Amino acid sequence: MLNADEVNSALWRSKLSKTDIWYAGFGSNMWKSRFLCYIEGGQVIGMKKLCSGSVDRNPPKETRWKTFPHRLFFGRDFTQTWGPGGVAFLDPRSNSEDKAYMCLYKITLEQFNDVLLQENVPDHDMNSPLFDLNALDSILNEGSIPVEAVKRGWYHNVVYLGKEDDIPILTMTCPLSAMESFKSGEIPLCAPSKDYADTLVRGLVEGKQLSEEEATTYIQVASTKPL
Repeated sequence: MLNADEVNSALWRSKLSKTDIWYAGFGSNMWKSRFLCYIEGGQVIGMKKLCSGSVDRNPPKETRWKTFPHRLFFGRDFTQTWGPGGVAFLDPRSNSEDKAYMCLYKITLEQFNDVLLQENVPDHDMNSPLFDLNALDSILNEGSIPVEAVKRGWYHNVVYLGKEDDIPILTMTCPLSAMESFKSGEIPLCAPSKDYADTLVRGLVEGKQLSEEEATTYIQVASTKPL
């Protein structure tokens, strides 16, 4: 017999599995092998810990690349997954002078919830979704929604980037309050480690967006240009 929590979980998962979104990755998730750790579980070279993966382990239905007018930068100075060094963040606000490469993965809204969980607070109880159909409706007008349930995480701000084939494009980054802390120096800006930067380069090169040299320059500029 399923208990009440298991029934609730099964119900929302069934409902959200019927809706597709594009998840847009701008950091290590640009490398498909790395992103698949969030879906299938596991780890890739350079990672210090395993990902649990999603409940639905089916791979993305499609992958595309686009650029967006947002600023990529690197902040914080240590993570459990990569060790010392900064990791990628995206300024939630758009700016026509900026250009960020992003890899789009068509996944279900159920899978997006599991990715959002693993990017933030992996031990959070998933009896109810973090980001449901009401949130998906709201974000089309609001532009971004900080997910309170995982606000301890660094990537709890879900940002709407438009539509592709009439399907919403979502990413996750820091909230605007953290942007102010990065600018003031309260939260450190920090260049990425070689292992972490290499995953971004692999993503951009394997995705046929940039040459290895161009990708390396793209990351160097993002990690040195002032906010």
